[in-house]
Amino acid sequence: MKLIKKHNHKIIFLLFVCSLFNLTAQTDTNTVNQLNHWADEAEQQGNYTASTNYATQALKFAQQLNYKKGEASALNNLGLLQYNQSNYTQALNYYTRSYKICKALNCKKGMASFFCNAALVYTDLESYPQATLKYITALKIYKSIHNKNGQALCYNHLGLVYTKQQKFTKALAHHSMALKLCQQLNDTLALANYYQSIGYTYYCKQNFTQAIICYNLALQLNQQTNSIAAQAYTYTSLGDVYAALNQPAQAIKSYLTALPLNQQLNNVDDLVELYSSISEAYSQTQNYTQANYYKDQYKKLAEKLNPTNMYPAKSYGDN
Repeated sequence: MKLIKKHNHKIIFLLFVCSLFNLTAQTDTNTVNQLNHWADEAEQQGNYTASTNYATQALKFAQQLNYKKGEASALNNLGLLQYNQSNYTQALNYYTRSYKICKALNCKKGMASFFCNAALVYTDLESYPQATLKYITALKIYKSIHNKNGQALCYNHLGLVYTKQQKFTKALAHHSMALKLCQQLNDTLALANYYQSIGYTYYCKQNFTQAIICYNLALQLNQQTNSIAAQAYTYTSLGDVYAALNQPAQAIKSYLTALPLNQQLNNVDDLVELYSSISEAYSQTQNYTQANYYKDQYKKLAEKLNPTNMYPAKSYGDN
């Protein structure tokens, strides 16, 4: 509820701007930049509806002005929103359109951003060589323009790609380089993200003590930034660690803290996984009523994603 209220005044202003420019068919670059800024801000807080509205209007006004830099930013934001909803084809389409503009403008930062964003898609699709190549390309560009934020981002995501391939030594080395750069920049949100990534690597390595330490550090920083999406992810990650440690009560506590945050974000993919995890944790405590309730929630959402999928009829507690 807080998140929605926070954006009400901006949405009202956006509606005013839209009505004004529908009449005059004019705007200026400052308005486009502000809309893109709000789109980015709303996306980081997990308010995808507001972010889409801002980015769509920014794109419209930028095209009216032939303001190519603003158009590229809006397309990039729209691509990120599609990526967050696992719409990978649409995400790559927006990213590619943005990249073409950046290349024409010789905007190095925008070009590097494209390679990073495309690499995220390829990572999710488990095309790790493609992802690695794109991150290395982005890293070279960021180094050429002395952009430490971009370098840290590339190092961190390369670490995640190596983690997914169980190359943990290389993963932690890259995370360490990202963390070192980020500490120099004093970027709280990025620092939280890097601790989250290190925690994930330790989790995959089954070093659960270190994973919990890193996740709690990330959580403390995420709470400072009021990032709903980041907090939801960290609470879920903590739940996964406690589940792996066979501490279902602790896992349930973390998962149930994450649940209303994920419901607020309405990220169906994350909710499906979370309902399944909660159901499994309750089954381990032999609370089959709650286990079956969350299993039903999981099945309802999963069937929306894949209606042809078949699920086992057996419920927890059946003989």
